[in-house]
Amino acid sequence: MAMAFNQRIILVEDDAAIAELIQYNLTNEGFEVGSFRSGAQMFEDLREKNSICLFILDIMLPGMDGFEICRKIREIEAFLPVPVIMLTARATESDKVKGLEAGADDYVTKPFGIREFLARVHAQVRRYETSMHLKSTVEGSTDRPEAMIDQARPVTTETGNLSSRAANLPHAGIIRCADIVLDDVKHRVYASDVEIEMTNREYELLKFLMMNRGIAFSRDDLLNHVWGYEYSGETRTVDVHIRQLRRKIEKDDANPEYIETVRGRGYRFCEN
Repeated sequence: MAMAFNQRIILVEDDAAIAELIQYNLTNEGFEVGSFRSGAQMFEDLREKNSICLFILDIMLPGMDGFEICRKIREIEAFLPVPVIMLTARATESDKVKGLEAGADDYVTKPFGIREFLARVHAQVRRYETSMHLKSTVEGSTDRPEAMIDQARPVTTETGNLSSRAANLPHAGIIRCADIVLDDVKHRVYASDVEIEMTNREYELLKFLMMNRGIAFSRDDLLNHVWGYEYSGETRTVDVHIRQLRRKIEKDDANPEYIETVRGRGYRFCEN
């Protein structure tokens, strides 16, 4: 796997045998791995923020648990787009939802098959690097040609081909709906002119919905287009991220104006 951008993975796992297994396999895949036994140790030693492409966090840890570590990671601006995989022996739905709400992108339950685990690692890193490549390409362009911006490409769902909304955008890379503005050149989101901090997954989900506003998508549609096929069936993941988005962009997340629930179908972004 060619890694043109960040290639360092941070692992926080207090079980020495599991940590050694993960580090050995990730190193064989070409990654540099920083392995820590606790969150405190990790934050104390964390220096080169821009070299990290993924965090892998155990949940049951001494001191602060994986949920708290994840929340603290998401408070650091440089780490907002960096994916997080939660690793735990607890497979309850409530734990999974708690991890997603803390800002995690994926959740792997022990014991796990190493091939599946590595596939999930590569999927997260690949999406992150694609996002960073697009951002650096666009920001490095002096004239910012429209072709360089990842605008609304047609997608296919049960409803058929969806037309691109890019031609209707007032400025290249800008998507605007009422008080919500998504600037895909700067990879920023604003609500009523106030910048909203988002994880990379939240950003991509909002971007997809806004680009195809007025169209209702099932949870499986959203999983397929925003998460990828390997998340098939993980529909609760969509619900958690929708709830997180509503908390960030809606004036009243209990009565959303922008991200609407479509009974019997899923979700859509308001058309106006």
